[in-house]
Amino acid sequence: MIGLLGKLLTAVSGECVVGCCVVAGFAVLTTETFDQQPLLDEPTPAAVADLATLTRRVTDLEQRVRDLESGRPAQPPVVSAPAAEDLPVLEIHSETWCGPCQVLKADLQALGESGVAIKWVRFSDRVPAMRWTGPDGKQVVQTGYTRGTIAGLLERVKAAHIARAAKSE
Repeated sequence: MIGLLGKLLTAVSGECVVGCCVVAGFAVLTTETFDQQPLLDEPTPAAVADLATLTRRVTDLEQRVRDLESGRPAQPPVVSAPAAEDLPVLEIHSETWCGPCQVLKADLQALGESGVAIKWVRFSDRVPAMRWTGPDGKQVVQTGYTRGTIAGLLERVKAAHIARAAKSE
């Protein structure tokens, strides 16, 4: 890095040397500062969904390119059962010492397959805390839990997911 900076300085005229030093020093400072600190502890539901969507689209495009290059007619996209990344995501922060958290876990187990991907993450100083991406694409957070209300919450998460999908079409 120092060698590169030295070559840059020798190649630049006298007036610009000070500006280049400041810019290069700032770039080194910011790189060292930000590389040591993670920006997010956990990916948000929207980021996870976006990554899954982009991955699926890239895979589909690669297949279309292979079909075009080989001279085969393009295949229509295959519609299959929803993969885990196609499901709405509900993130839950709970603790073992939290009574309502244990009730929430029991209610989720009793409910069985819900059509919502549940991810257990740490994101709040209050428990239980649940978050999902709302119909407007913004994060929704709910804290606290009352026995028997999980089915209604899961329906809200699914409805938000469907509304976002309809907006993107």
